[in-house]
Amino acid sequence: MKRIAGIDYGDVRIGLAISDPTKILASPFKAIQTKPTLKDTAALILQELGEYEPIDTLVIGLPLMMNGKESPGSQKVRELAKLLEAICEKTVVLWDERLTTAQVERVLKEAKMSRKKRVRYVDAMAAGAILQNFLDSPCNK
Repeated sequence: MKRIAGIDYGDVRIGLAISDPTKILASPFKAIQTKPTLKDTAALILQELGEYEPIDTLVIGLPLMMNGKESPGSQKVRELAKLLEAICEKTVVLWDERLTTAQVERVLKEAKMSRKKRVRYVDAMAAGAILQNFLDSPCNK
């Protein structure tokens, strides 16, 4: 069975998550450093996800402002999505990621995790939250 991957793009780090084969549960698995170009970053993302093939869909968090309008990072995410679609010929879905990182930060703080440790986990967990929101959405049933 094919899986779905979740991606939380950031200018410094990118969080990655993967669904189980039944596409019910999202699991964060890694945060990677961005590369100098979006093309190199897209290639690295696909390389990292390679061990979880077959994957049929990539869900990328789209950073929107609270009022629903595009944020400064939205265009970069849209460019990354186009590159990924062209390189791997998979379905790429942009998914509203508002408050996912804040949600994850709150959970990690409540778990009394130090700031230094939170930095290591927040990106992958945000990707997991984006993917889980996508998997739980009624439009995917």
